[in-house]
Amino acid sequence: MQRYYLPTEIITGPGSLSQLGRIAARYGQRVMVVTYAGFAKFSDVLSRAIQVLQAENLQVTVYDQVTGEAELRVVEAGIALARKEGCQAFIGIGGGSSIDTAKAIAGLATLPGSVWEYHGGRALERPGLPFIAVPTTAGTGAEVTKNAVLIDPRTDVKKSIRDDAWFARVALVDPELTLSMPPQVTASTGADALCQGIESFTSIAATPLTDALAMQAIALTGHNLLRAYEAGDDLAAREAMSLGSLMAGMAMVNARLGGVHGMAHPLGSHFHIPHGVICGLLLPYTMEYNLPYATAKYAQVARLLGEPVEGLGVEAAARKAVERVSELMAQLGIPAHLSQFGVTEDSFEQIAKESQSESLKHNPRPLGLEDVRQIMKAAL
Repeated sequence: MQRYYLPTEIITGPGSLSQLGRIAARYGQRVMVVTYAGFAKFSDVLSRAIQVLQAENLQVTVYDQVTGEAELRVVEAGIALARKEGCQAFIGIGGGSSIDTAKAIAGLATLPGSVWEYHGGRALERPGLPFIAVPTTAGTGAEVTKNAVLIDPRTDVKKSIRDDAWFARVALVDPELTLSMPPQVTASTGADALCQGIESFTSIAATPLTDALAMQAIALTGHNLLRAYEAGDDLAAREAMSLGSLMAGMAMVNARLGGVHGMAHPLGSHFHIPHGVICGLLLPYTMEYNLPYATAKYAQVARLLGEPVEGLGVEAAARKAVERVSELMAQLGIPAHLSQFGVTEDSFEQIAKESQSESLKHNPRPLGLEDVRQIMKAAL
C-alpha cells in the first residue's frame, strides 16, 4: 500500500503575495511574521507583506532574528515572544531557515516543555497553531514539508522535528519574490531543488505519483537554473524555478531523499557550508556511486535535463546525467571539493556516523559507513 499526503493549500503565480492578508485573516487577528535578520535592508517584500496584513486589520508582530541555518535558540526566543504577544497564526517569509523557524514556533508555541526536548525526541502531544509559508527563494521546498530542520548550537547536530500536523495551512508561492535573490543564493538554492528532484525520483520509496512531480521538478530546474543565475530579472525563469522547487518539495515529502541529504546535514552544520552548496557539491559524486542501482532512472534524468541520449544504451545515457549535473554545478560556481571548506579525512568517521538518517536509508544503493567515507573521499 502506498500513501501520498499533502494537506497544504498551494497558491502560485506572480502577484500572489497580495492574497496574504485575506488568507491570514482566516486564522486570527494576531499574527507573527518570521523572517531573517536584515531582510528589510535589501528587499521590500517584508514591508509589502506587512502592508497587506494590516489592510485586513491584523495585528502584526515581526520576528526577524533568523540568521543562517534555523537553530534552536532562535526558535525558543520566538516561542517566548509569540506567547507574550498572544499570536494566533504564523507566517514564515524567506528561505528554508525562516520557514522552518516559523514552522517550529507555530508547532511548539502551545506545547509544554522546551524546543530542546522535542529536538531530542520528545513526542508532540498535539497539533500546533496555523502556519503560512511564503518562500522568497526557489530551493528548499520547505513550504510543503512537515518537518523543521533545526541545529542544536551546543553540538552542531542538525536534525528534524516532524509531524503531519506541521504542514503549512497555505503555501503562497510568488515568483516575483525571488527576483531579489543574488546569483550565489540562486545557485545554491537551485542546486538544492535539483538535488531534491533527483533524489526523490530515485528514492526506494518513490511511487508513480512522486515520480510525476519529481520528473517535472528535474526538467524545470534543469532547464532554468542557469538562466535564473545569469539573468536574475528573467521572471519566466524565476517562475519555472519556483514551480520546480515546489514540485521537488511535494515529491520529497512523500518519497523522501537519499545519500546527498544524509551527508549534507552533518557536513553543513560542522563545517558551516550552506545547505544548497553542499548538496550541489555532493550530488555528482553520489550519483556516480548510485549508477549501478539507478541506471534506468538516471537515463531518464539525462533526458529530462535535455541531454542528447538518442541511440545511446541505458548505461551510457545514465552517465550523461552525472556528467551534466557535474557540468551544471561548475557553471553555477558550486565548489567541486570538500577540502575547499576545510574538510579533512579526520572528520569522516564522525560525519559518516551522523549521516545515518532516514534520507540515507532511502538511497537507491545501500550506504554503509564505509560507503559514505568513500563518497566523501572522492569528493575531497
